[in-house]
Amino acid sequence: MAEVTFYFNVKNREQALVQLVGKAVAQQRAVSVLAASEAEVARLDRLLWDTPHTGFVPHCRAADEIAAQTPVILDCRADLLPPRQVLFNWTGEVIAEMAEHDRIIEIVPQDEEQRLAARERWRGWQARGFKPVAIDMLELARQRTSGDAA
Repeated sequence: MAEVTFYFNVKNREQALVQLVGKAVAQQRAVSVLAASEAEVARLDRLLWDTPHTGFVPHCRAADEIAAQTPVILDCRADLLPPRQVLFNWTGEVIAEMAEHDRIIEIVPQDEEQRLAARERWRGWQARGFKPVAIDMLELARQRTSGDAA
């Protein structure tokens, strides 16, 4: 069963996505990003090409010929994404096909409306038998700045 992790209290959701995807790629993990629409896929595609400013995160669409060899696959159709080690859920929904991945990551900003939606997804994952884990990014940042983080 996949591990579901919610990173919450995120100041900048897009920046957190790029950082976490980059970290997963550096750890040689195969990554998928499931977006809600074609427009969102295009926006995330530009984001991953432009960030970090000194490079880019190698990625492609699920239908591309090089998808199997590419560290990060983007798409808005869950049925096109092959099972991978990490899936970033950018849809705002719980989708059955996501469970085929080893780890599912939800990134939740500080915005109250999105926090409420994330709580619904949390309950959705629980209803499907998953045991989501929460990571408070604000608390993690505090620990790092105070030197308490291990």
